[in-house]
Amino acid sequence: MGESDKTRKPDGIGADGGCAGGTLAAIVEAMRPAHWVKNAFVVAPIVFANRIGSLAAWALCMAAVTAFCLLSSAVYLINDVCDRQADRSHPSKRNRPVASGRLSPAAALVAAVMLAAGGLGIAAAVCGLYRVEGTALHGWGLLVWSVAYFVLNLAYSTWLKRKIIIDVIIVALGFVLRAMAGAAAIAVPISPWLVVCTLTLCLFIALTKRRYEVTELSPEDAAASRPVNAGYRLGDIEHMQTVATAMAILTYGLYCLAPATIHRIGSANMVWTIPLVIYGMFRYNVLSRIIGKGDPVAVLMRDRVMWLVLVVYVLLAMLVIQFGGSEAMRDVLDLGGGG
Repeated sequence: MGESDKTRKPDGIGADGGCAGGTLAAIVEAMRPAHWVKNAFVVAPIVFANRIGSLAAWALCMAAVTAFCLLSSAVYLINDVCDRQADRSHPSKRNRPVASGRLSPAAALVAAVMLAAGGLGIAAAVCGLYRVEGTALHGWGLLVWSVAYFVLNLAYSTWLKRKIIIDVIIVALGFVLRAMAGAAAIAVPISPWLVVCTLTLCLFIALTKRRYEVTELSPEDAAASRPVNAGYRLGDIEHMQTVATAMAILTYGLYCLAPATIHRIGSANMVWTIPLVIYGMFRYNVLSRIIGKGDPVAVLMRDRVMWLVLVVYVLLAMLVIQFGGSEAMRDVLDLGGGG
């Protein structure tokens, strides 16, 4: 009997014979708490809007993060139910609670509905209690973007993930909606640069993960675990990776030099964060080619250098936003562009 046969159980039969405690543990595992780190994008606007010192803004932002943790976990559960047959062909995904039979599809869907209701309920409560009149979408932006995120991911789980190229764009858009929800939660305008920079960066990450999936397994196993992989050739993915990398670095550089950014900060000193962005992207690309490190969460959780780069970037960005326009720093760079 093969390993997959030992692990696999019929849908609806848990490894513990239906014990409620075992089911709860399986649900928590399927919620993928480690992946909640992706919801850090919800926090990004509080940094770039220079609201770090506002306790009220942090409270609203953390409520939005909580909402997206619940919504993203609901999406993971639904996705695992939809993919349970394909996951059984994957060397690691076959151990997921639904694919392995430790969690029944029915229980997973019930948990997903409850989590989604909780996430949307939190978003609605924040909008209802702390809504700011005169802001975009009449102050209901957090709820609107939360619903958009959930609906988009439902479409992804049931249909769009089978469409080549569209699948990685949808993944990147999910992060864009996280960032937009974070901006709406603290009632700051949504910058088009926030949308473009997040989209291009996360498109690069999604393509890098897809490359890892295509190269990790044989063509047959890669297609069995995720059908869209059959439509990707390694050369095409690497070409798209190169384009996405260039777009991400270019758009971030343009954001740093945009007149609106310079006016808000009082200088062009955000350019000093560009080397960190370049290094972080290049390092992730290198690490993704190492077996076991293709998932962005795995890279972030296991690589201390990536954590250091992220922390230094956030601290440097905060310092520049807060003090980059001071008299001592304002004229470090020539805004006139003269030689």
